[in-house]
Amino acid sequence: MSGRKINEKTVSIPEVKKIMEIVKEKIEEIDSEEGLSHFQEITYNYVNKFAKMSEKDAIKIQKLLIEKYEIEESYAITIVNIDPRTVPELRMILEKSFTGKSLNDEQLQDLLAQIEELKSS
Repeated sequence: MSGRKINEKTVSIPEVKKIMEIVKEKIEEIDSEEGLSHFQEITYNYVNKFAKMSEKDAIKIQKLLIEKYEIEESYAITIVNIDPRTVPELRMILEKSFTGKSLNDEQLQDLLAQIEELKSS
């Protein structure tokens, strides 16, 4: 199965997981014996192993980071992919971010609390 690129967008691992689930379902509808290609199977296994939250939570967290904290999209996606639990972990991710590096420890702790709240809601 081959395809062509329609558009390009950076997405998080949980979003890729959702996309791969849809692709797998569609392929099985078309031809249940064909299944995923080798590359698709590797990608599917990877995202199932490393997705640390649901796609809906990932989108909510990205939106919070970009809109409220004005963190660049690439760093917001990295935060979703890594799912940091401590201020030092979060600070390492944001050390090269223009807006992220200006946040103090209290703001980062508040950010981590909001991320956990979004994941549990």
